[in-house]
Amino acid sequence: MTLWQRFVEVNRPGPPEHSVSFRAASVAAVLVGIGACRSEGLLSPAVTLFAVVATVVGNIVAYRRRADPWPGVKPVLAVCAVGGFVWFILTVTRNATPGDIATVEAPLAVLFAWVLSTHAFDVPSRRDVTYSLAGSTALVAVSAAQSVDLGLGIWVLAWVACCVWGLVAMWQSLSETAGVPWRPLLAAACLVAVAAVALVAVLPAPKVSTSLIFASAPGASSPVDNPTSLTEGGTSLPAHAASPAGRTAVGGYLGFAKSLDTADRVALGDQVILRVRATRPSYWVGQTFDVWNGRSWVQSANPVNGRRVQKLTGGSPFTIPTYADQVANLSSGQEDIQTFYVTSGGPNLVFHADDAQRVYLRARSVYVTADGTIASTESMGAGTIYTVVSNDSAAIPDQLRAASIPATSDPATRITPVVGPIVLGADEQARYLQLPRDDRRVATLAASITQGIGSAGAGDPHTYDKVAAIEQWMSSHARYTTDIPPLPAGADAVDSFLFGTRRGYCEQISTATVVMLRSLGIPSREAVGYVPGPYNPITDLYDIQAKDAHAWVQVWFPGYGWQNFDPTATVPLANPSPGSVLAHSLGNALTRLPWVPLSLSVAVVGIVVWVRRSRSRRPATWAHQVADDLARCGARIGCPRRPDETLTAYGQRLSRAAPEHASAITALTGLVEGATYGGIEPSADEIRVALDRSRHVRSIPKRRRSDGPGSGPTGTGGPVQELAWSSASSNDAPAASNGR
Repeated sequence: MTLWQRFVEVNRPGPPEHSVSFRAASVAAVLVGIGACRSEGLLSPAVTLFAVVATVVGNIVAYRRRADPWPGVKPVLAVCAVGGFVWFILTVTRNATPGDIATVEAPLAVLFAWVLSTHAFDVPSRRDVTYSLAGSTALVAVSAAQSVDLGLGIWVLAWVACCVWGLVAMWQSLSETAGVPWRPLLAAACLVAVAAVALVAVLPAPKVSTSLIFASAPGASSPVDNPTSLTEGGTSLPAHAASPAGRTAVGGYLGFAKSLDTADRVALGDQVILRVRATRPSYWVGQTFDVWNGRSWVQSANPVNGRRVQKLTGGSPFTIPTYADQVANLSSGQEDIQTFYVTSGGPNLVFHADDAQRVYLRARSVYVTADGTIASTESMGAGTIYTVVSNDSAAIPDQLRAASIPATSDPATRITPVVGPIVLGADEQARYLQLPRDDRRVATLAASITQGIGSAGAGDPHTYDKVAAIEQWMSSHARYTTDIPPLPAGADAVDSFLFGTRRGYCEQISTATVVMLRSLGIPSREAVGYVPGPYNPITDLYDIQAKDAHAWVQVWFPGYGWQNFDPTATVPLANPSPGSVLAHSLGNALTRLPWVPLSLSVAVVGIVVWVRRSRSRRPATWAHQVADDLARCGARIGCPRRPDETLTAYGQRLSRAAPEHASAITALTGLVEGATYGGIEPSADEIRVALDRSRHVRSIPKRRRSDGPGSGPTGTGGPVQELAWSSASSNDAPAASNGR
């Protein structure tokens, strides 16, 4: 056979596929795959419309021509496929970024949609229909690679349903049978579900690749009118200090504004604001505040007043300058990559882990302040994607103790301690030790909390030990609540909190911590941003909700820069494994179940089911009850009733097996036979007596097979012989006419 003959033989169409159900399932699976790609923005409206129309029309034409396909359709489709691959290679060569697979996925989705939609015109046989069904997997896989939430799950479930439908229809076509094998399907579904959960449970914690150049997307953004101002987001993200009576109906939102008023209350919801994929969980900071006026925090260098603001141009990636007060030794940190997916419009702040180094953001330029706040010149609309590469200089306690040399400080004058060979400049020290007035009570309280804590050689605690002591004191002496009492006019918020209610949320607690640290001469500031929200083991993303907005404390350590401390929240050290998340979620779900009412409900349902089953098994008449009691008696003594045996004949055998109850058994069988066949209905008293006798008979003690009179290896009529008869067929039953 020549090569051409072999090629023709391989491509010869098989027997025509007549199953409309199988074809419909294949078309539905391809359409769902196209819809999934469209939902992730991989296909344009024009490409989507073409693919849908071509898939439907092509399959209709192919079905009508299934017995006699057009001879020239295969060469035409081959040309279309080659043209699609050429377009894909040219597009990827021109637009794709080396090492960034995300820039290839959209052209790949278009290629798969093109191949499947053109292939739809040549599906005469079962093999071709199966190819379309299997090819839809590629479309769903490409869309899943771009998904960052569980919204794609609807498409995946629909696709799985189409695939199951197609496999069942193919089996029906192969076996030429009808009906759905429900039990095997349910068993297979359970096995797949268990295997999927087990696979997710054993997956390791995700690791973000550091070799890719991360792409960015502008989303629903627009240029900021005033590039030195923060934009307003939705109603849940005011970009200004809000009032409960104002437009947003939310007062004192946690940061992301020109000021931070600690006297206002907050009301945060569960809506998802961001989704984050990160090398490790962290405090994702948006702003820091350095000036405290007794009630509110403000920035002395921020995008609002333009002081000490640098404008970075040149496009993505933006290299962020590093200031002396941010980190003194960049080599001490580890690279931390975070990708943020904005799901709800917010301020034009670029959130990031500490010590941002590069920002991949599709914007004309960004503004960076001396305190590390990064603001884009584009608003952060829904759909915005950006990546930040940080130098994570988080240190362990022993490192911070070594970096914070013990020193003495006078709480009254707040003498700045000498901290190693690299110190903050005079201006920076003044910024991060600023207080509106000398509050002796606050300073005395801070000194008493830190006195004798972690003493070193000089008898004075390290800076780290002081911070840890105050943090611990806050955790045990302050009550966390968003229902804070009103702050009287002219009152100092920290003084009222520490020596009054000691009730507040993260803003009040972190602010009081910063003020006490500054009273001890420790440079510190207020930071606002987000803490990691719930971790999704399916998407490997943290779902940051509005209620995850947070305020915490940053303390400066030489050699490590600003370090995060938080009396009200804990950030894990590493990304969790999917298995630990599932176990934690299951544990939380079990602890939240109302076990007492649930147990009572299960008990009630069990009793109802038992009663209904007992009633359904109860004999319909008194005659059936008597017959059932006699059968139970025979089962206890090894003389069961044969299916073809009349009650009278069975009663005679039973009387011989249990002679002590022979008279009762004979009377019962006679009463039942007379009522059933003779039309002699007994009185109520007779029925009551019969039922009492039958209950007495059925409670006869159990016997071994050799028990009873007349038993023995050669005895006749004994239980051993009766047992042999009972296990025989009706043709072998003893009969007087046979002389046996």
